[in-house]
Amino acid sequence: MTLTTDWTKPGSFSAGRDPLGFQAASVRLYTSLVPGLTNVTNRLRYYSFYCWVVWQFENIHHTTKEDKWIEFIRRCEAAIALACQIGDAANALGMAGSEWWRYEAADTSKKSFDLITPTNRPGEDGQYLKAKYGNFGQFYTASMLEMGLIESASARIYAVSGIAGKALAVAVQEEHPEACALLLKAVQAGRISRSDCETISEALHPSYLDPSSHEAMLLKQFLQGSRADDPTAEARRSSLRNVLAVVSDSSGEYDLRRELYVQSGILGGPSHGIENLTRWRAYFLNEFCHIALEVWLNAIVGVSNQLAGPTTVEALAASLATLAVSDGNASTENLAASMALKSLGEEHDLGAELLAAASVKRMPETSGVTGSTQLIFSLWHRWRKATQVRDELQQETVEGRSVEGVFRFLDLNSAENARLTVAKLIKKFVVSNHLTIAGQKLATGGRFTYRFTLDDGCLVDGEFGEYTYTQPRIANLLTFARDAHLVDEESGIVTAAGAEFLNAA
Repeated sequence: MTLTTDWTKPGSFSAGRDPLGFQAASVRLYTSLVPGLTNVTNRLRYYSFYCWVVWQFENIHHTTKEDKWIEFIRRCEAAIALACQIGDAANALGMAGSEWWRYEAADTSKKSFDLITPTNRPGEDGQYLKAKYGNFGQFYTASMLEMGLIESASARIYAVSGIAGKALAVAVQEEHPEACALLLKAVQAGRISRSDCETISEALHPSYLDPSSHEAMLLKQFLQGSRADDPTAEARRSSLRNVLAVVSDSSGEYDLRRELYVQSGILGGPSHGIENLTRWRAYFLNEFCHIALEVWLNAIVGVSNQLAGPTTVEALAASLATLAVSDGNASTENLAASMALKSLGEEHDLGAELLAAASVKRMPETSGVTGSTQLIFSLWHRWRKATQVRDELQQETVEGRSVEGVFRFLDLNSAENARLTVAKLIKKFVVSNHLTIAGQKLATGGRFTYRFTLDDGCLVDGEFGEYTYTQPRIANLLTFARDAHLVDEESGIVTAAGAEFLNAA
């Protein structure tokens, strides 16, 4: 097959979630820290439910016809989401189709529900879920393959794995035979009654996992990384223990992101996976630097828009550097030393302030521009000689697009004038990186993500953007810990089972 580039077809506009190419390093870091789940695999019990669904399809249909699988998985998902909405809507958050069924399920006069109309047009609007292969195909397949719970039977059809996946499927079936039979009956008929929904919810609701059941034991083996044949086990176990340590250490409200960066309390102890914590720090360093550069990205657009006509990149970078660095005589190293924040907590808090500045489409205040300088310089001053953290960053850096690339740039310019260093840094890591990333997205995906373009060396057509942190799966990891009764849902306190796991050698 010959592929040619179509230069005449207009690209569809997209805001672009990674306009500087820095989030890619963050994603590579957190993917290895919390493997086996994603930001959208948000209920632990879906893993056992999907093992059971895949197993039932194998047993009932004996086919690899894709249309039969699409019908089966979509009806199963719609049925379980409806059942849990009827049984306990308040605790059914994160289930695919919950929003679709919310109002219909709340109508207590309705005693029977159609499962065909909301599921029979995959890929179209007006369905419980637009994704053709359902929530399973869009969000869970890759994780379950990675963990060895399922295996490919054909291009889009799967089978449960010989040991782990089959064990989960059998546990669901044997412990909840009535609910499973009712669900299969509904899928076959394309209709389900309210009373059957209540029975199914009571047995299979993601918030009703019986901690003493065999299903719960198997799910905790996955979550706690105790399956010897699971290649994702060790990293997830370490991250879970560190998340539970934060919860255990807290006396009320806590910020997981902040605590995993600061690493105070029992997280500082020798038993809490120094390699895991070092890698978490590397992730947060990249996030802080990235958001500071995003503030500068909006700022250079704002400076450009304030001027009467097209202005060269050199002049714009110099103008923004004057805002960013008030001392025109200090060297890079001396300015970094004078701007260095006293604590890790202060660095995190400044990052949070800059996040607020970057998350709106407007010219940042001068405090945001100078704050970005302070955060980048403070991070470099603190971590420039931390070889372990920098090694972790180096592994995930592509073409210099990460905080490690910025650190190397500052290393090389440590004796230079700080204002000139910032001007060059803006040209390289904001202007050049953005144009490179936006060009790659346009060429490969047809997405027009330019926040500005160049015309004869002048920056033109600037648009502000909204930027935020990446979401590193820790919120879902904590949800899984609650689902597995390692953290009490109501009190937020680590349970006896969670403490046992946390304190294990």
